[in-house]
Amino acid sequence: MALLAASFASFAPLGLLMPHAPVSRATVIRMVEEPKVSFDNDMSGWKPSQQPGSKHTMSGGFESTDTPDFFADDDYGKDIDVMDGVLGSSVQNVKKERNHNPGVEGALDVNPDVYMWEEKITDVTGIDFGLSTDIKMTDLDFDMVVGSTMSKTITINVTPVMMTYEEFYCGFTSDSSPAFSCSPNQGKMNKRGGAPTQIEVTCKPNGKAGELKGTLCFILPDEKAFSTYYGITAKAI
Repeated sequence: MALLAASFASFAPLGLLMPHAPVSRATVIRMVEEPKVSFDNDMSGWKPSQQPGSKHTMSGGFESTDTPDFFADDDYGKDIDVMDGVLGSSVQNVKKERNHNPGVEGALDVNPDVYMWEEKITDVTGIDFGLSTDIKMTDLDFDMVVGSTMSKTITINVTPVMMTYEEFYCGFTSDSSPAFSCSPNQGKMNKRGGAPTQIEVTCKPNGKAGELKGTLCFILPDEKAFSTYYGITAKAI
């Protein structure tokens, strides 16, 4: 036992204690309080001071109201309902007895007569189509054979090229054979993309044989540059 005690005593400088000496260890924790930070300059609890009689929005006495303050002292406006505004802003309309008729009766009070704009049509009876030699070239040429004592009709389709409905008139040059005639001799063309205008050309030799020539002029008076011309040769037998 003495030897064992001496062995333990030899370790004393190293900080080892004897088993019979209890060791007590305590941990001390210090709580540090964080500083208070304000993001609203300490205004979170601020309230406006009461100012009796003040209607300013920043005063404590502010009251929201929809009542207008434009009425005179003679109680004008007290008889105006919130829906009276649909009748107009004048006092006369507001004061009148309400009429729930939406106005259909007045909409039907119209003149049943329909007036059409009278378009001016060219008078073709006095038009001189000139001579065939005045025409530099024809757009199409047609040949036909007809009996000298009979008549024959061919149809010429004129394709519309304008963007609007154009007036036209047509006829033969003054040096054309009187055996030729056309129908219709005036009217309205369709606009581009519409159906072509059909002109029926009739040749009636009235007993005259031989070669008969005619030049048909299809004139657009408002767009003369787009007029077309057709040469027709009929062999009467």
